[in-house]
Amino acid sequence: MKTLYVSDLDGTLLTPGKEISKESADILNHLIQKGLLFTVATARSPATACEVLSNLKLELPGILLNGAVLYDFRRRRFAGSAPMSYEAASKALAVYRQAGRMPFLYTLEDDEICVSYERFGHPAEERFCQERKGKAYKRFEQRELVLSPKDVPIYFTMMDKRTVVEPLYRKIQQIPGLKAAFYHDNYEDVYFLEVFSSQASKSLAVLRLKEMLGAGRVVAFGDNGNDVDMLAAADVGCAVGNASPEAKAAADQIIGSNTEDGVAEYLRPLMDKM
Repeated sequence: MKTLYVSDLDGTLLTPGKEISKESADILNHLIQKGLLFTVATARSPATACEVLSNLKLELPGILLNGAVLYDFRRRRFAGSAPMSYEAASKALAVYRQAGRMPFLYTLEDDEICVSYERFGHPAEERFCQERKGKAYKRFEQRELVLSPKDVPIYFTMMDKRTVVEPLYRKIQQIPGLKAAFYHDNYEDVYFLEVFSSQASKSLAVLRLKEMLGAGRVVAFGDNGNDVDMLAAADVGCAVGNASPEAKAAADQIIGSNTEDGVAEYLRPLMDKM
C-alpha cells in the first residue's frame, strides 16, 4: 500500500530559524530519491515556500496557502486552485471594513499571485509586507481593497492581537462558502487569521492529492491550529513535540520537536526499507 507523507513547514519541518536543517534535508532527499511520496502543506505562498524549500528536492505538488492552491515545485507553476467566490469574498471584506481592520488580499492573475493591502493594523503586518516585497509575486501593492467580478480571490490573511483577530474569525466563519484558520504565530506574539474557500483546506487538499497519487494512506505532520484538520483527517497524525495543545489533541502520536529534526527522524527508519 502506497503511503503519502505530508508535513507542515513553520514550526514543524522548519527550525526556529525558518530553515530545513541539513540533517533533515539529507534524510528526506534520500527517501524522496528512493520513491517516498513526500510533500508539504503550509500557509505560505509559492514565493516564500520555494525559498525555504531550496535544499529539498520535492517531486510532488505542494499544498500552499492552507490548501487554496496546489503548486508544482519542479515546473514552478500551479497544479490546481480553489478560489473563493466573488460574493463570499466581498462579504468577508465588508466584515473587515466594518471592523476598521483590513487584511492582505491574495488574487490569481495569469497564473501568478497578486497581493494587495490598504494599511497596516499591527507592526507585524508591516514586517510581513517588507519580508515579501520584491519576491516572486506578480504584484505586491498598496491600494483600496475593492473586488470586481473579474477578480479571482483565493486568500485573506492578517495578524494582530487575539482580542482583535478572534471576533473577526467568528464572524467570517459564518459566511457561507468560506473557511478560516485562527492560530498563534510561531515566531512572535500575534495571531493569524487566514480566510479561504470552504473547498480549500489542508485536509481537503491532502485527500485530493492522496486520490491523485493512488495512495492508500496518509501520514501527516503538524504543530499549529491550521494543521488540526489535516492531522485529524490523516490515517496517522503526528504532532511535533513543540506543537500547540490543540494540534497534540488532534494527533495520534507525538514525535520529536522541530529543533530535533522530528519529522526526518520519524522517517529515518524507512531508509533501510527502501
